[in-house]
Amino acid sequence: MKLHRLSHAHEILASSKKLGINTKILAEDIAQSYIHKTLSKFYPEKMEGHLSIGREAKYISTETHEFAFSKSLKKEPAYIFFEQNHQQKNLVILIADAREISNIMENCYGMEYFVSNKRKSFLISVNWYVIETAGEVDLSLLNSETPSSQHSGV
Repeated sequence: MKLHRLSHAHEILASSKKLGINTKILAEDIAQSYIHKTLSKFYPEKMEGHLSIGREAKYISTETHEFAFSKSLKKEPAYIFFEQNHQQKNLVILIADAREISNIMENCYGMEYFVSNKRKSFLISVNWYVIETAGEVDLSLLNSETPSSQHSGV
């Protein structure tokens, strides 16, 4: 797949390589199908601009949790995709271990994105303000952690 020069994938792949984290870009037809099925299952309110699941999603602060939230996910592959504009159309990045997302993003410029798994059993949206969850993942328990425990891996 030929990436647009402004694609977020460039930054994610560079960060992953630097950290030694296994990532790959899915073939465009597989990515298109994955995105369609995931969005059709969860029907997020905003798929452009500030991405949002909305409705009854649970949420945590991006400012507080952006670089740690993924450590609470299961050790399984994660699928990251973005708003479906020209630069990000039909683009899905597969990360071998979902728990590594925050480490990757800590080494990237700011971007908004969706995360799910192979079964599409959950959807996470990360925007500038909140991280929202729907389905089998509930990160709202992170709101009750103390700031010191958030950074110590407790």
